[in-house]
Amino acid sequence: MKHSYILILLSIFMSVNMQAQITDTIKNASDTIIAPVGILTQAQVDSIAKTEEAIEYRKNHTDYYVLRKGRIFGSWGYNRSSYSPSTIRFWGDGYDFTVNNATAHDRQTKFDPAVYFNPSLLTIPQYNLRIGYYLTNKISLTFNVDHMKYVFDNPQNASVEGYIDSSASEKYAKVYDPTRITNITDEFIRYEHTDGLNLVGLELDYNSLFFETSNRKFAADLIAGVGLSAAVPKTNATLFGTLGNDAFHLAGAGISGNVGVKLFFFKRFYIHPTVKVGWVYMPNVATNGLENDKASQNISYFQGNFTIGYQYKIAHK
Repeated sequence: MKHSYILILLSIFMSVNMQAQITDTIKNASDTIIAPVGILTQAQVDSIAKTEEAIEYRKNHTDYYVLRKGRIFGSWGYNRSSYSPSTIRFWGDGYDFTVNNATAHDRQTKFDPAVYFNPSLLTIPQYNLRIGYYLTNKISLTFNVDHMKYVFDNPQNASVEGYIDSSASEKYAKVYDPTRITNITDEFIRYEHTDGLNLVGLELDYNSLFFETSNRKFAADLIAGVGLSAAVPKTNATLFGTLGNDAFHLAGAGISGNVGVKLFFFKRFYIHPTVKVGWVYMPNVATNGLENDKASQNISYFQGNFTIGYQYKIAHK
């Protein structure tokens, strides 16, 4: 029985002694508890987990859809546009009159085999051209050409004020009363920017990735931006039955805002539907190529466009 008590006491003593030795191994010189070699604290485990997660995220997400800086892109597509009523002033030798609240529409090119197989009849459709560069991972600068078409509605009833002298037109010569409505046919005024209403300028856009598949084959961006452009129309105008000589000319400038999405496929290819609103100030529209025959107008527009593009990284940042 004594031997049993002795064995129990020895066991307790050895257990206490071993516990004391373990405690000593996890204390530093100032009695601060530290992890023994081969054992990590929870903070260290969490830090490693976050690092591994970041590395995995970088492998799977940043090569095309997040790290954009240094990438170029380009796209081409088509647009449809609508225009607000516009006040148009026409002036030249023997006339100076204004059409108030004139209405207009765009002109989408329709497929016509007779036209497509005869280059002399072929007209350029309404298109959008974009060539851009990512300044940062989210900010891009884009060179844009928006080729729209603006067609004065014929016939239309509108208020006309001003005068037309008989030296310019015997048929339409008179002083026009703005309180009376005039029926305007294409024999009186035919006025089109159909070659076209060209806006050439720059856009600054913010790009934000909001969706991406795990295999990186598809992703989507939300894009919003502002633009500044020069208005360079080629105006087809016929006044009083006389066709003018149209030519490209700098007529004014415009500002715009846009919002859209970019839908990426297989990393580099994308489609880019966008809606855009803008305002164009054109004080110097050439109606027949002569210095003293001019028109002026301001146009507000709404445009929807759809382009298809490709992007490529030319710099590794």
